[in-house]
Amino acid sequence: MDRKTVRKKLIKNTFSKTASIVLATLTVVFLVLGFSNQQADKGEAKSLADNKAVNGAYAYLDAAAFDEWVCRSGDETYYVVFDSSGSTYLAAISDRTMKSMIKAESGTDDYRHFFEGSYRLYGLVKIVSRSVSSIVEDAYGISRSEYMEYFGSYYFDTTSNPNTNTAWMWWTFAMFSGMFAIIFFIIWIGSERPFNRETRDYTEDEYAEASRMMDETDKKQKLIFGDRLIIGRDSGMLVRYQDILWVHFVNVFFNGVNLGKMVRIHTRRRNSYKLKPAVKDSQQDLDDLMNVIIEKNPGILIGYTPENRKAYDSMTRSRS
Repeated sequence: MDRKTVRKKLIKNTFSKTASIVLATLTVVFLVLGFSNQQADKGEAKSLADNKAVNGAYAYLDAAAFDEWVCRSGDETYYVVFDSSGSTYLAAISDRTMKSMIKAESGTDDYRHFFEGSYRLYGLVKIVSRSVSSIVEDAYGISRSEYMEYFGSYYFDTTSNPNTNTAWMWWTFAMFSGMFAIIFFIIWIGSERPFNRETRDYTEDEYAEASRMMDETDKKQKLIFGDRLIIGRDSGMLVRYQDILWVHFVNVFFNGVNLGKMVRIHTRRRNSYKLKPAVKDSQQDLDDLMNVIIEKNPGILIGYTPENRKAYDSMTRSRS
């Protein structure tokens, strides 16, 4: 009999394991769908010069030059862009795209950057906010009428395409599924870690004994006491009596709810487990649990005291 077989019998984490794998797979699928939807069919884009006043139009612009950034608002950075005819456009351009444009430029004249040929940009035509247009007016020292003459009521958002909202929808799904995948993964690993750490030096005979104890007792029996081992079905606990160093009573609370008094054991591997009495808060059951452990390991530390805590810390440090 080996550890893997006993662990499978004792630790019931199939749901958390399956959930983490399924959610992780869905996260990857959602990410792929998001990235694939982010890519718009550029063949559907129309000339920006002909569609600069069509809200929501997917368009392209062959930029001949651009100025240094003129303003920032929220997450967007705005630039003034020129085409080969000298027409001006207010465009929101991402830092990543701007770095690419700067690498492709052929020269600069003060704050204006030029391309030897042109640099094609794709994006959506959107209505500009009054706060942004006011900043541009102040930056260039132009009046409202002059701003409207140069740029009109719209700007060119190169950070978006017709599929951006759909892509973000899939990325939102990916975020939530990924978050829950991590939670279930932690539950899955957390349920096995104490077992693996506690039993790493157990013998085949001890694993065989543990397997027999589980096979020979009613599955409704949550605590199983053997000659050498204690098994806790609820907590996935498999512990030798000789490895228990400290035992005491404890009141257990969960989310502010009192779950009652229990026996808490601490092992040489620095694992701790709570043993629940058959009848909640039954002092007789609690005493019986405590006495079984003390009988099997008379040299154990008993009771929660500062001295016992220090002694336990000292013993586990020396054994690590």
